[in-house]
Amino acid sequence: MLFPDHIADRDLWAYIFGYASIGCWFVVFTPQIWENYVRKNTDGVSITFLLLWILGDIFNLVGVFLEDLLVTMLFIALYYLFADTLLMGQVIFYRWKNGDKNKLLVDETTRLLDDENNDTSEGSIEVELIVPKDPARTRRTVRMFAFLSILLSAALVLGSAYYFFGMKEKADVRQLHVLPQILGYASALLYCVSRIPQIMHNFRNESVEGLSLWMFVFSVAGNVTYCVSIFVKSMDRTYLLTNYPWLLGSGGTLFFDFTIFFQFYMYTVNSDRRTVSK
Repeated sequence: MLFPDHIADRDLWAYIFGYASIGCWFVVFTPQIWENYVRKNTDGVSITFLLLWILGDIFNLVGVFLEDLLVTMLFIALYYLFADTLLMGQVIFYRWKNGDKNKLLVDETTRLLDDENNDTSEGSIEVELIVPKDPARTRRTVRMFAFLSILLSAALVLGSAYYFFGMKEKADVRQLHVLPQILGYASALLYCVSRIPQIMHNFRNESVEGLSLWMFVFSVAGNVTYCVSIFVKSMDRTYLLTNYPWLLGSGGTLFFDFTIFFQFYMYTVNSDRRTVSK
């Protein structure tokens, strides 16, 4: 059975949204895997993005298991790890097959908007760098992205601290388990920062070619329903504090996912307009 007998209404909705999240995450990587298969090329995907995501999955899985959270959260954590590893394997396979072995090491560490002439020293790997069409605009956009990231992160930390500890009803930290919480926060941090290499990869290339928009659509839908499944279960502050690392790992990525949506608009829609005008 999907739901236990004699389940309360709030628990029922928690299960419904939880399974909806599982549904989103079950197909989240399918569009990107298909995109890679059709193109036989994975240059549009940042390996650092996937690597950080996989590390976050490992911490997430262990933390969910030790904290004994919702069973749907455990299912999602297991599938996260499987799907991410599958996508990483595909990316490495196509880059190796296409003879892009050097990109496995150097493509992710290339400086954005290198102001030098990109001369390579003796013994170094020579890499062809993509120069942005409008470096000044790209710099401004990157600075704005960095500023908003810091601002929203500070607002989230301060707002959460006030909600849990600054009001009359406070969360009971004595009910927290230290190790699962540490693993949960490590996972949340990795999930949030994992998008940054992909975002910078897109800014550097001024392109989202090879990246599937639907992967991020399903990611946002999965993260939103995941958070809702926790909120409808209970709004007790101690309960929410216990689940906070996993709320942060899901909800905290939304800003970065919407940044990628903005990049799809900026580089795809504007490119189509330029093509039509010609």
